[in-house]
Amino acid sequence: MSERDDHSTGPDVMDMFDSDAGPQPVCRVCGALVAATDVYRRAHWDWHEASNGA
Repeated sequence: MSERDDHSTGPDVMDMFDSDAGPQPVCRVCGALVAATDVYRRAHWDWHEASNGA
């Protein structure tokens, strides 16, 4: 998993989610519904970036 701090430049986590689908954001990669808080979005992004992620 890549280590990044909150101030580094990199891809925007919000671009990975479709928020027009309903009350919860939907992952554009795998279709999973993700909680609307930033913590869960970041964790889901990190899961995709992990060596065992999809």
